[in-house]
Amino acid sequence: MNSKLAAFLKKYLTIIAVLLVCLYFGSKMRAHTDAKGDFNFRDYGQLLAIDGGRFKPLETVARTKLMILTHRQGYSDLDDQRKFLVFFETPKSYPATKWLLDVQVTQINAGAGMANLFQGGKKQFPAIRHKVFRIENDQLLRFLNLKLRPGSWRYSLVEIMFGNDGEHNNIQAFAAESDRVRHKDPKQWTLFDAKVQELSDHINIFMQLSTHSAPLCIPNADGSDQWLSFRDAHAKYSDLANLPNDIEAQTYKVYHDLLQAYAHDDPIEFNRILQAHLPKLRSDEPAAMSRVGVEVFFNEFAPFYHCLAVYVMIAIICALAWLAPVEWTQRIQRACYAAMAVSFVVHLSGLIIRMYLTERMFVFVTNLYSSAVFIGLGSVLFCLIAEYFYRNGIAIVVGSVAGFCTLIIAHMLSLSGDTLEMMQAVLDTNFWLATHVTIITLGYVSAFVAGLMGIAYIFLGFFTNMLRKDGSAELGRMTYGVLCAGMFLSFVGTVLGGLWADYSWGRFWGWDPKENGALLIVIWIALILHARWGGMVKQRGIAVLSVVGIIVTSWSWFGTNFLGVGLHSYGFRQGAMTSLVLIDMVFLAVAGLGMLPLTMWQSFRPLPVEPSPQSAKAGARPVAATM
Repeated sequence: MNSKLAAFLKKYLTIIAVLLVCLYFGSKMRAHTDAKGDFNFRDYGQLLAIDGGRFKPLETVARTKLMILTHRQGYSDLDDQRKFLVFFETPKSYPATKWLLDVQVTQINAGAGMANLFQGGKKQFPAIRHKVFRIENDQLLRFLNLKLRPGSWRYSLVEIMFGNDGEHNNIQAFAAESDRVRHKDPKQWTLFDAKVQELSDHINIFMQLSTHSAPLCIPNADGSDQWLSFRDAHAKYSDLANLPNDIEAQTYKVYHDLLQAYAHDDPIEFNRILQAHLPKLRSDEPAAMSRVGVEVFFNEFAPFYHCLAVYVMIAIICALAWLAPVEWTQRIQRACYAAMAVSFVVHLSGLIIRMYLTERMFVFVTNLYSSAVFIGLGSVLFCLIAEYFYRNGIAIVVGSVAGFCTLIIAHMLSLSGDTLEMMQAVLDTNFWLATHVTIITLGYVSAFVAGLMGIAYIFLGFFTNMLRKDGSAELGRMTYGVLCAGMFLSFVGTVLGGLWADYSWGRFWGWDPKENGALLIVIWIALILHARWGGMVKQRGIAVLSVVGIIVTSWSWFGTNFLGVGLHSYGFRQGAMTSLVLIDMVFLAVAGLGMLPLTMWQSFRPLPVEPSPQSAKAGARPVAATM
């Protein structure tokens, strides 16, 4: 490398890293703009609706419904390919609001048969030919006479009903199969049964949107929160020429005219109606519309998704820095530390925006999704503090890996729909959500960070020489400090949970699975600390026990919810328990690796020693390290 360039990078590498990360996030904050002369899908997405018990923009409705169906917040036309970097072809992508409009203009009448719908042309019913239904189960694909479509696994409603070749009529057969599964005990479902029910639910979502029975988008004339669906308003107002001059009738007319303009491919009229209606909507519903603008920005920015991408890059770069020359290692680590700090700020900002949208300031956790996001944030914070004191790069890798993994978990949880869902009544208490839930979740954070540091100890010790000299003791002190914080947070959080239970249910402790899980974390961390204080384990023992602590904590965090029993079972997911058990088996394998004899560990193997004449005569041998 040129000496001047090397000197410049050594001096300004941290500033360059911060600027690059800021530019990345800044580029993702830019608002989406529709092509000139096209339909203004973004403005349509800002129209207000009630869905899932809360006010939200239609853009969020479209994203969440499409996420459930296709696991993405937009859709791609697999039949319309475009060039990417000259050499590759990729499907053309569209915003979720365009898909929502395509579904809405399908306009299935209550008396129209399914067969009539599927005989329509692509221009008349475009939504039924969009490949947005994700089906991966090969048994279900064979049942529907569908070919495997690896890579996308997405199929249109026409294909589902008539097969890939259009010659099979699956409508009656699938309806009968769906009815069989619906009357079967869910605990007796096979994987095929679960996938049939899942597809049936997805088709039902499509039908609700296409028949306009959801969402509720017409405000009630009396000003109450009991809004109407477009279908109900359509049944109420049959004479467009003589509509009353109230907010209900006039909003219905706006939606009617918008859908007519879109159905007749008239973007000029469509955009004109929107430009006239949005200012009035902001005047009529100022509080709700102020949050709509923030929510649309939040959806388009997707801060957690982009933090995920930055975290994984930081982890890779910081890990590779250990292979770099010594004079570069610390500079790269400082740059990664600064980049992780910027990502932490964006991560925190995303949670603050969520609190604003739900009108729950200082309440970081309201459901499993937000708990995953908050655990990632807490892990990054703990590791930023640890790295500030130890400056060895290990905490940067652990923190960025924790941030990446928890945001991946959050993404998987978001596939079930709206992540800003309404709270259950028994949990709807801001004080306890801001105290007990926050503190107990920080206890989870401590246990996970300690476990990941334990994994780092095992991998670095077994496969590298990095734990020679002071490396082992230093990483052990980091893990010990995090465990002490975890002991305090878990104990206080558990006690606060008992107080909340006494306030809500009239008893401090009821041996509920969630309560047992919280107590297990306290007991397990106490076991590790007492084993360390009693001299039964040292650095390696703390590392192995901390890895097992991840299993204990994951049970309290996820496992108790997946049981489907108890007062805290509010996050049940079909088949999730199997995934949790498989992941825990991986952690058990890592703990087993940590228990292998130290003679097999790269960091603790005796170094070859050049024998001196005296030692050669005495027959001295190098002694293996002990831990």
